[in-house]
Amino acid sequence: MTDPGKAENLGNEAKEARAAVEHGQHIRDEIRGITLAALRRGRLDAQGIRRVVRSVTQGASLGVAGAGDKSRAALSEALAGIDEALAKSAEATKLAVEEAAGRLRDYGKRDLERTFDDLRALEGMFLDTVKDVADSSAGATQEILQGLWQHARASGTEAGATATAAIAALEQKLGRTLREVAAAGTDAALAASANLAEAASGLLAGIAEALDAKAKSMRHAKK
Repeated sequence: MTDPGKAENLGNEAKEARAAVEHGQHIRDEIRGITLAALRRGRLDAQGIRRVVRSVTQGASLGVAGAGDKSRAALSEALAGIDEALAKSAEATKLAVEEAAGRLRDYGKRDLERTFDDLRALEGMFLDTVKDVADSSAGATQEILQGLWQHARASGTEAGATATAAIAALEQKLGRTLREVAAAGTDAALAASANLAEAASGLLAGIAEALDAKAKSMRHAKK
């Protein structure tokens, strides 16, 4: 089970998430920003996203140790922030594929297939990771996370809806090109840099900066 006292075992984004929840101000915006920052430092593939989601969720769960009756609201806001960040990652992936539309044949078939598979699996990965963290937690934190997981599984997530819409839009817009790539059956990308996950990470940086600026502007307007 998770030991709230072992902060030294946490990664940077987990420590940041824990601190944000403990602080208790603008939790959703703070967690979204932490998640986006961690995502854009790596590749937007399933492995990288799963690692970030797990780390941030673990940090947030540790942050409610002394929150008392505010724990559920705090964790709900934290998961909403992660969900929003994942939705933006799906948007970035869609943009990466659209920007590469004229060069899709230069990408490996497996690379393209993996990109779509990762989009399809995004919501399930998010929910599975939350459940894993819940199962490894204890007491009230475990109960709250399990309840939030059940609610999200029943009602769906923003990340899942965005990913589904992205797939539909890409298939409608680029259907012929995607079919030609699949039919070619080759897997020879021109270079290691010709990778959609890496391209999406770059686009996510711009999205994250715009969101951060918007959040700061809204906070300033409320003062």
